Amino acid sequence: MSTFSEQLKKARIAAGYTVREAIEAFHQQSIDISEKTLYGWERGIRTPDADVFLRLCRIYQIESLSDFMEGHQKPVTTEIERKYASLDDHGRRLVSLVLEEEFERVHPVVKLNPRAKTADRKNPEKRKMAELWVSEQSAAAGTGTILDGDSFVKQSVPADLLVSGTSFGVPVSGDSMEPRYFDGDILLVSKQQMPSVGEIGVFLLDGKGYVKQRGTKELISLNTKYEPIPMDNDTRCFGKVIGVIRADELM
Repeated sequence: MSTFSEQLKKARIAAGYTVREAIEAFHQQSIDISEKTLYGWERGIRTPDADVFLRLCRIYQIESLSDFMEGHQKPVTTEIERKYASLDDHGRRLVSLVLEEEFERVHPVVKLNPRAKTADRKNPEKRKMAELWVSEQSAAAGTGTILDGDSFVKQSVPADLLVSGTSFGVPVSGDSMEPRYFDGDILLVSKQQMPSVGEIGVFLLDGKGYVKQRGTKELISLNTKYEPIPMDNDTRCFGKVIGVIRADELM
């Protein structure tokens, strides 16, 4: 079994902190230590007192002492996750409410009134149509180069399904982004906007097209059965997903 000092270092690394970042986090929790002190803890020269260690556990997301000594700390890989984990129940509820509201604002899903939709199908001339440039090659589970200059075709879609700022559409292939996007959906992409961490975009990596959630260093599927895909310096992003046209809305 590793020593206490070795596990302190492993816990810091598992939490995603450099030494300097850890010192900053300690200062934010009113723990006034220096890099020399932290190095001393991790080398076994000295140990934190009980009160400081309890607050250190909160910063490093150490959930149990047995897991800590056995090296089973749950890794926290982003600053957002670290901050969220440090909140109490009230704070987490507030963050969840804001996140849900902002997601609906940024990723609107336009659905027709079923009664109006039926009437429009019987009288298609009453429904205003618009032309959308749609990639002939899909993203998400698709392979091969996507979004080439010659790989787009114009497709007529109901104008009321489009979202302001849409540059082009990309069909979804596979189930890697369920339960938000499904096979056959057409994603509406804005090439003028780039996704921030946590937002959905269309990416090109190793010649393959993906629609994924952007992580700090990886592309993330919403379907948990798929592993994250590490990004590299050649990863390209073609824009942010700002809406979707469901497959059944085009029937």
